Amino acid sequence: MALSNIERHYNKHPEDLRLQRRHGIVEFQTTMYHLHRFLRPGFSLLDVGAGTGRYTSVLMAEGYDVKAVELVRHNIDVFLKREPTANVVQGDARHMPFVPTGSADLTLLLGPLYHLIGDDEKLKALEEAKRVTKPGGLIFVAYLMNEYSILSYCFDEDRIGGLLERGAVDGHFHIQAQPDELYDYVRVDDIDRLDKMAGLERVTIFSPDGASDYMRTRLNRMSDDTFAHFIEYQKAISERRDLIGAGSHVVDVVRVP
Repeated sequence: MALSNIERHYNKHPEDLRLQRRHGIVEFQTTMYHLHRFLRPGFSLLDVGAGTGRYTSVLMAEGYDVKAVELVRHNIDVFLKREPTANVVQGDARHMPFVPTGSADLTLLLGPLYHLIGDDEKLKALEEAKRVTKPGGLIFVAYLMNEYSILSYCFDEDRIGGLLERGAVDGHFHIQAQPDELYDYVRVDDIDRLDKMAGLERVTIFSPDGASDYMRTRLNRMSDDTFAHFIEYQKAISERRDLIGAGSHVVDVVRVP
């Protein structure tokens, strides 16, 4: 994926606003809930694909030492307006020579793999995250899920026939992203395969958003009390294996040997 295409996307669809909308709030709060299960005082954190710094900002406020890496210059500019003291550098998740080997207790990889097409490109980012994370440390890896896209775009927009005909969706209804496309979509068995190839051990896997992307309009109509209950509901069910693959995102928590 060319940098210019990613830049155009994030210039048009600000990531900072997405995480402030209700479906994004569910994703953010559920992810933070799981992060807090594993964070320990004094941890050194690395936020790769930090976007506009929503996670980094909160973690800095909690007293953690956070180094952020972000590909898109526009996102960095937004980030630094909010957090002028943040330690953020422009860089690619697949190649971070400026980050020392084994320097992070916990690494966040909560966006780059959305845009890396195919196993080979994803493995480059996983292996680089593994390199910079201490032995025994954790990596939080986010993926976009196949079924959400199949249902929300291919069927809901009545495009499935044409996509099947030209091979953009295969006979098993798995999206076949091309190298010049913006997003790649996976299933849990794809994530299992990538973990094995990268030599990473799963600690847990969770859905940060569940049904919230399907329910955007309904979430916006909920009272504040009902929405607060919905967030607690998503936290409670986020690790259920029977529901994980149905949401729009999954976060795979893996340990570096």
